[in-house]
Amino acid sequence: MKKYFIFAAAALVALAACSKIETAPETKPDVPVSFQVANYARQTKAGETSLKDEGFTSFRTYAWFTSTTAADQEFMNYATVEYNNSDAWKPTDRTYYWPKTGYVNFFSFAGKHLPDAVDLDATSKAGKAHYTTAMTIATDDNILIADEAYGFNSNPTATYGLDNVEKGVPTLFRHMLSKVIFDIKVDATTDGDGTAITDSKNNWAIVVNSATVSYRNQGTLEVAFPATPAITLGADNKPTTAGGTQKYNSAVWTPSDVENVTLSKVSTAVEANANGGSASEYVTMIAESVVMPQTIATTGVTLALNYTITHKYNNGTPVTETVPVAATALTTFTPTISAWAPNTIYKYHIIVKPNGSVLFDPAVEVWADPVTEASKEI
Repeated sequence: MKKYFIFAAAALVALAACSKIETAPETKPDVPVSFQVANYARQTKAGETSLKDEGFTSFRTYAWFTSTTAADQEFMNYATVEYNNSDAWKPTDRTYYWPKTGYVNFFSFAGKHLPDAVDLDATSKAGKAHYTTAMTIATDDNILIADEAYGFNSNPTATYGLDNVEKGVPTLFRHMLSKVIFDIKVDATTDGDGTAITDSKNNWAIVVNSATVSYRNQGTLEVAFPATPAITLGADNKPTTAGGTQKYNSAVWTPSDVENVTLSKVSTAVEANANGGSASEYVTMIAESVVMPQTIATTGVTLALNYTITHKYNNGTPVTETVPVAATALTTFTPTISAWAPNTIYKYHIIVKPNGSVLFDPAVEVWADPVTEASKEI
């Protein structure tokens, strides 16, 4: 049996109605549910950062209560959880208290786009999050889904230690989108034929006039959650060990059948130069931009370029030309990147090298044969 929970993809501040779980009286006081929140940043050595660092002070959570004395029940119905500007992340509509028996599983979402539905299996306590309405992904969008928090019955000691939080359900968000960066440099250590350039009186300078990436920016997303691990209950009908988190099994993006859009140069001044025997630093052409994950060979992602290159020798008279580079498939870069995956940044390097040095192939035509003769008497 499956339960389907349908949500409107509204702003994070919208509130959802929540069911109330009644438990038998007990001498132990009720403990409010709180969260400890982090955002997984693969590109950083530290590993995690605060969700607030990405501009979010709230997120949405659905929670499922597995009871040992009653049927399983909905615990949080897409509640809005917000930072209290002090030391805790808590639901905004009311205070939720931990049940006296069993455990709770948590599924959390944040970002500009939210799921249209969450399909949870009543047996496995797992399922899928569906973003069934085609989303148009802007270059500054952010979609985050947290690792599932399984088997919790109290607020554990902080795992991440961010936002002054000392206790709470660990909620590690992962990015569902990709990012790309494109940069360029001049390499005058060798020419286009592979011959070493040793004369430093040579200088090559480039100016990027345009750089355009063609890619797909619209699609739907389905995320599969792993099944709940075996959770052993003690004599008090509570987990014998603290709960844990598991990374979602898959995040599958399906691009819409629409024409590609373009991502153009966003750096206003893109210039690089190098003397003979040296190479410039990479200069950013297209700054870090959010893109929808996709199989780039299938969606036909390409880069088109137009640049002006100027050569001077000993700071003398320049030779200038404009070079158009036709749309080129990104799969031709080395190593081959066949797809953009979620939570990953891809950096593409363009290397401009001088053409081979000018060489000559001299020859002298042989004298005509026979020799033409002429005479005159004087």
